[in-house]
Amino acid sequence: MHRSGGFTLIEITLVMVIAGLLFAIALPNIGALSESLAYRGAVRDVMSAAQSARRQSARTGEPVDLLIYPERKALEVSVSRSGLKELPDSISLTVTSAAEVSPEPDVAAIRFYPFGGSTGGDIEIGGPGGGGTLVQVGWLMGDVTQTVMR
Repeated sequence: MHRSGGFTLIEITLVMVIAGLLFAIALPNIGALSESLAYRGAVRDVMSAAQSARRQSARTGEPVDLLIYPERKALEVSVSRSGLKELPDSISLTVTSAAEVSPEPDVAAIRFYPFGGSTGGDIEIGGPGGGGTLVQVGWLMGDVTQTVMR
C-alpha cells in the first residue's frame, strides 16, 4: 500500500487545537507585557530628563528646571528643544517638589543649579499591578536615583 506525503485531517485538527490553546493562554499576557514596557519606558524617560537637566545646568552655568505635569502625565526640561514628553496613560505620577520654583500651580519643578545642587524632589511613578518606582533628586548634590517600591 502506498501512502501520499500529506497530513491527515486528525493531525491538522490536533495542531490547530494546540495552537488555539497556546494563543488563548498568551493573549492576556500580551496586554500585561505592553503595560509593563510602557511603565519601564516612563521610568527611563523621567530618569533621562532629570539627568539631562542636571548635565545641561553644569554645562551652561545656568539653572535648569525639570518641569513635571502630573495631571497631563508629561515632563520637559526647561531649556530643551525637544519639548514636552508625554508619558503613558497607564501610569500614575505623583511629585513632591519645592513650590517656590514651580511656574504654575499645576506644574511641579525641580531646579538644578550649575554648582551641582538642586531644589530636590521625589517623583513616584506608579506601574501596573500596584508597584512603582521612586525617582529621587537630592538637594545637596543634585544626584538622581531610583528605588523600586513594592
